[in-house]
Amino acid sequence: MDDGQEGRKTGMKRTALLSLLIAATVLLSGCNYHNELKNLQLIYATALDLNEKNEIVTTVTIQSPGSKERTAPTHEVITASGPTMEEALYQKVGTQLAGPIGTSKNQVMLISDKLARTDLASLLDATFRSSSDPMLSMVAIVRGKASSLIDLERIGSATAGEYLRKLIISARYETSIPNVTLHKIFPIFYDPGRDSALPILKRVGNRAEIDGIALMNNRRFTGYSLNPDQSTLLLLLEGKLGGTCVITRNISNDGMGKNEGNSENDADSENEGKMNVENHSQYASINVVSMNRSKKVWLENSRKVHVRIRLQLEAALIEYGKNSMADKQTIDDLENRLSAMLTAEAKQATGMLKQANSDPLGIGRDLMAFHRGTWNKMDWNTVYPQTEFEPIIKVKIVSKGIKN
Repeated sequence: MDDGQEGRKTGMKRTALLSLLIAATVLLSGCNYHNELKNLQLIYATALDLNEKNEIVTTVTIQSPGSKERTAPTHEVITASGPTMEEALYQKVGTQLAGPIGTSKNQVMLISDKLARTDLASLLDATFRSSSDPMLSMVAIVRGKASSLIDLERIGSATAGEYLRKLIISARYETSIPNVTLHKIFPIFYDPGRDSALPILKRVGNRAEIDGIALMNNRRFTGYSLNPDQSTLLLLLEGKLGGTCVITRNISNDGMGKNEGNSENDADSENEGKMNVENHSQYASINVVSMNRSKKVWLENSRKVHVRIRLQLEAALIEYGKNSMADKQTIDDLENRLSAMLTAEAKQATGMLKQANSDPLGIGRDLMAFHRGTWNKMDWNTVYPQTEFEPIIKVKIVSKGIKN
């Protein structure tokens, strides 16, 4: 055998050996990857609180995957504290788990109202920077301790994160709260012409409840919030209409019905049932099916800001038991009463925005676009509370159901 054939055989042996080494490496790394996934501790909800030491208290609900011996996944709640959320999560919570932490399934990020008064952009900075954290996680503020909602008893196999996620999605669909995710609030945090508005939740017994919208200023919770009725009006003023929007109001002459105050004569108690029926007939419920919105922002004497928002709401009548709706005069009267009431409530809501110095309607953004020179010379935090809002809401009944 000559030297050329000897060299070729040696080269073939080396190639075969190298191939075996590569295959073994791939197989071993695949096994390690499989084992890592099997032991992965998935976070489904995160709650952030502030303790007396001004440390971040991070509470998470963990779902561990099942195994041959345990087919169903297990759930547990773990709490740890630290100077930052990341340290509390990865260094404190991570040391309590038998496996690496996975944040890709995190569905909700809950922040206590106390902690929300700090700079939320700094608090969530590591989350914004991480490619593994889901930017579609829903963000909400909680009255009291945020961890109180993580501790809710599970229904069936659902985690607290799944329960809260469905609750928030339902409220969004009903035009009760805005659609707020990590992805959506990130650019607003750094926008000088607009403030964010976050859903606010509270615990009632063993369930969570939507409590309106928290008003923000300069990436901090102002302490002011809108109740659920005002929250719906704010969303409509922004031009946001969910899958359904039911509005129920007492449309009696005095706007309050006859159920206020206490009777001075106990003999009148026999009429209580009759009065309740009469009071019930004073209520009307409509579902907004479409809307037309216009907004105008202008300056007076280069300083005073005026905002006029017109809403034309087309609605279907859901309930109104007082009169027959076949009469046009009755329809006109109902439309006028609802229009006047909603306009007055919208003025109260915009007044609350000024009191909180919160600009979720993006009035500053309009000034930046159309009055740039004045905007550059303006201290918006001083000017905005003096803004004149003029909301005008008109209701038109386009459907009365099959009764009339």
